[in-house]
Amino acid sequence: MTIGTNRRLRLLYLGNQFPPGWAARNSSLHRYCGEIFFWQKLAQFADVSTVGLLHGKLWERRLEPGDGSPGLEHELVLWERNPALWHRWVSWRRLRRYYLEKAQRGEMPDAVVVCNLQHVYNHFVKWLRRQPRRPLIVLQICDSGGLGEKIPFSRRFRYLFKPMQMLEAKAVSMYEDGCILSSVTSKKYFEPRGVPWVWHPANYKFEYQPPPQSNQNGPIRFGYFGTLANVYAVVPMVHAFLKANVPGTLHVCGMGDLSGELVKLAELHPNFHFDGFLPKESDCLGWAQKVDVLINSRLPVRGQDNSFPSKILEYGVAGKAILSTHTGGVDAALGAEGIYFDTENFEESLQGKIREVSAMDRTELQRRGQVIHDRIVKEFSCEAQAQRVFEFLARIVESRPAHQ
Repeated sequence: MTIGTNRRLRLLYLGNQFPPGWAARNSSLHRYCGEIFFWQKLAQFADVSTVGLLHGKLWERRLEPGDGSPGLEHELVLWERNPALWHRWVSWRRLRRYYLEKAQRGEMPDAVVVCNLQHVYNHFVKWLRRQPRRPLIVLQICDSGGLGEKIPFSRRFRYLFKPMQMLEAKAVSMYEDGCILSSVTSKKYFEPRGVPWVWHPANYKFEYQPPPQSNQNGPIRFGYFGTLANVYAVVPMVHAFLKANVPGTLHVCGMGDLSGELVKLAELHPNFHFDGFLPKESDCLGWAQKVDVLINSRLPVRGQDNSFPSKILEYGVAGKAILSTHTGGVDAALGAEGIYFDTENFEESLQGKIREVSAMDRTELQRRGQVIHDRIVKEFSCEAQAQRVFEFLARIVESRPAHQ
């Protein structure tokens, strides 16, 4: 697709996604797969060049054979390693040289899209903003704990003596050309400053067609799949279910530090079932067919309130009713078909909703799950979101051409 100059939009993406074949080197890398698919789809609409800033713990394994997993073919790979200051300085110099060489070849991007407020990228943006001619600079904010944060004077003073580091609350002010938001609730930080924005919450990673709904009997069954971490309040969720004293069962699968505690709870309570870690992440969607309602118990902890929980889209693709907190703007995706509980008085609120849902007709829960599934597949596929983000970027490029 072309912009006003009758050529394809040129984008430079500065992110953290890993190259092809790297997923097996660290299981936590799987969470980036959705963004990889998104940028691969966006490349169908625009000419996309990518740079990857990778965590130092992968340095020792960088020469291992690939595993066939998806990734981005970066034109430049940078590293966050120790000693931190030295490698940040080296990385930003390499990035600057890469950009200048690109510009000298006549390949200056129309927009630079920067993923999150990272020190190396912030330093590069600070330099880029001083150039007499530059592209638009767009922030893709997937998570941040610094938006709207009141910074004590003592902390601001300390950062004056930290080379190549910048507080998020200060760094975000550099990105005034546009913003791609993970959580729609983050718009409150950008709209007052007149920064144009578009909502790109997350991507579901697996295509899945739920089996036909069947007429089932028995108590309503609840479920959760995903990361077993405190930020998702998994253990308090289990306790809330047990205290709700409903006739149904709760099923959990996933991986994380809480696995041992969940095993013990399952041994003590016959209505709680812990299925551990499934062989493949995509198996979770088939596993979810054993339940009627999936629970998203994510809390609004620092940083997570500005990012959308991608598991909501996976839940939606599974075709099940969803009981969720509002954290990250979940209600903007689920709409009226979602069932919500408050994070304040977490266990008490969740207990009440579990009892309420347990009394609902299963047919109504199936209807909600089907409506959510259809909405997620139509509006939140990689193709649909790539199209929206491309149209947003093309619009701001045409209305605010590269600075002269």
